[in-house]
Amino acid sequence: MARHSRTGNVRKLCGCKGWKACAHPWYLDFRPARGRRVRRNLDELIGYHARDFDAAKREAERAKVAIRDNRDPKDLQPGDRPTLAQLLEEYQRRLGASLNDAAQIPAIVRTIVPAPAGAIAFGEWTATEITTSAIEAFRAQRPKVAGNRNLALLRAMFNWAVLRRLVDQSPFRVGHVAAVKLARETSRTRRLQPGEEERLLLAANSLRDLVIAALETGCRKGELLSLQWHQVRFFPRAELFLPAQKTKAKKDRRVPLSSALRTVLEGRRCDPAGEPLPADAYVFGDEIGRSRRSIKTAWRLACGRAKLVDLHFHDLRREAGSRWMDAGVPLATIQRWLGHHDISQTSTYLSASLGGDEQDMRAFEQRIGRVEPLPNVAQSAEPERTSATSTDAAMFENAEQNHTVH
Repeated sequence: MARHSRTGNVRKLCGCKGWKACAHPWYLDFRPARGRRVRRNLDELIGYHARDFDAAKREAERAKVAIRDNRDPKDLQPGDRPTLAQLLEEYQRRLGASLNDAAQIPAIVRTIVPAPAGAIAFGEWTATEITTSAIEAFRAQRPKVAGNRNLALLRAMFNWAVLRRLVDQSPFRVGHVAAVKLARETSRTRRLQPGEEERLLLAANSLRDLVIAALETGCRKGELLSLQWHQVRFFPRAELFLPAQKTKAKKDRRVPLSSALRTVLEGRRCDPAGEPLPADAYVFGDEIGRSRRSIKTAWRLACGRAKLVDLHFHDLRREAGSRWMDAGVPLATIQRWLGHHDISQTSTYLSASLGGDEQDMRAFEQRIGRVEPLPNVAQSAEPERTSATSTDAAMFENAEQNHTVH
């Protein structure tokens, strides 16, 4: 075919008399200004069959531009004017968004946001029409914490789209200045109080094993729900392996198995017929290993039966890390088990138990000679040294017992 084709470099190979209307696939045939001649099935190039000849010519032109730019014609191209929903879908497909990011997308695209033509779902907005004021209008429709997560995802997506030349600029920036800042969040410090764990486990029903796993591993809800049996390892060491694509930090992570968790896993290893579940079955899915998508309703009902107020499932992750810290596990180890980027994030995230504060302060003052040892502690001829040592031993024993109980 000539370089400047009267048919837009589109044809069919079927030989049908009315080839422009038949159902056979379209073909692209053109020679770039520099390069070898391209003869490809257009349907395969774009991923679908164009409905008519005019649509085929438009898609052929788009495919030619993509090929010249060394792009995949199936991907969004500069000049496509995608909607926000299309842009988010492309971002997730190309980068493999984490489970947490993927779970946010439906809520983002469904949120109704005022537009010049009337209030419409945010996903229907053309990406190039989304301005800073539109982002602020979207923020006003979302809860503060969920909105912060949504904005962080949208900011990363727009930065990626700018680099891909799918949009000219990000609505999150004006020049080099950040135009949209995330709202300041009040850190949660909710921990389980005495008796709450027992009540929760009694009321958890089908969530009982999942609750134990959260308290023993500090894993996020999505990490546990996506856990498959091939990620559970007993040799050469007992651990859960979380690959990068299943973690928020996009890094591989390993969490050691406690004895309590091993008991739970042993009880879930087989199906109702007594056969071991396959490697790709979900550990905390149903009885035959099918994945469980959501526990929102089950969690709410369990907390209601246990009479627990303002307890989020994510609080169990903080509880796990805080218990490790109370028991003397090094902060760097806790950071590695929780999968935080840096140790400062771990230290601000956790809440140490306040129950031993008085004893800790007393032990400190005994060491520096500010106060006398307690009579029931001082049993030696070397009062100061022995009392401090005894107090330390008692504190360590208490921490060990608390860790064992929990």
